Amino acid sequence: MNSITRLILRRVISENLTLTPQVLEVLRECDQNHPVAEPSENSSNKPTPASEPPARDTPADEKHLTFVNPQPGRWIRRTECGVGVALLLAASLAHAALTPGAWVTANNACAEGQYAEAARGYESIIAQQGYSAPALFNLANAQQREGQLGRAILNYERAALLAPNDPDITANLNRARQRAGIEPEHRSPIQKAAWALTMNTWFGLAAATGFLIAVALPFKYLRPQARGILNVGSVIAAFAFFVALGALGLRRPDFRCAVVTASEAVAGISPVTAAQPVFKLRAGEIVTMQQTHGAFALIQNHAGHEGWVKVGDLTRLIPASANIPGS
Repeated sequence: MNSITRLILRRVISENLTLTPQVLEVLRECDQNHPVAEPSENSSNKPTPASEPPARDTPADEKHLTFVNPQPGRWIRRTECGVGVALLLAASLAHAALTPGAWVTANNACAEGQYAEAARGYESIIAQQGYSAPALFNLANAQQREGQLGRAILNYERAALLAPNDPDITANLNRARQRAGIEPEHRSPIQKAAWALTMNTWFGLAAATGFLIAVALPFKYLRPQARGILNVGSVIAAFAFFVALGALGLRRPDFRCAVVTASEAVAGISPVTAAQPVFKLRAGEIVTMQQTHGAFALIQNHAGHEGWVKVGDLTRLIPASANIPGS
């Protein structure tokens, strides 16, 4: 290896040289002008002639070398990292500057017994940041102490969608139902398992296991020696996939559920104001919306009775215009 080749390699390793076509041409010419001599049987005994001067690097070859200063690239990379960190810090500071103040104001109002003001504070937090289990839970607590049992049960139910295994949410929801005179909800073991995780979790499990099944199929032919393990993994993934689909199927009626938020709702025999009443619904009772007609909705209660109720007396459990994250 001659001096030019060593120089090029050092420059490339130190990022001071770009491997342009000209540089590759120089390397090719060096290899042609200075071929590596194959050792012969008597080569170890033959001294190198002193009369032959060492080959000198021609200055013309150096004209083909392109040297690039690495500082601009490093500066750009460091600047991008610095700008990214600065933006993250600014966003976190802005979020911290907005959120704690609103939370502190709402919490203080709730502690002082100003439940209506506290409820408005929690509603403003939800309007700015979206639905979250803590905000819905605190809002429901303020509404329950204010006496709005229908809206309190609605927000407890929404909080339970985001945190299905939270004992505080479950306890306060049962207490609010008891105050409203509503029987506790009874679920079968299969339904309890389906409601143990959020909808997003079940959907993610179905997507992940479906992807694993699709990937394992071609790998059985590409790696025949691992076919046994892939078969076992495919069976487990298929079982989890169908379990997730079954849970999502059981949770599908949640999108048609509504909570009676009025103090009392009357179910009529037809969608008109002067219709003959069929039965009454209490505040906080959960019904299933079948269809809507004008200002009325055909609902079914937990006992299976159907009737037309004013849409204004109901509030959907999952809002149609905004998805609850993690539900």
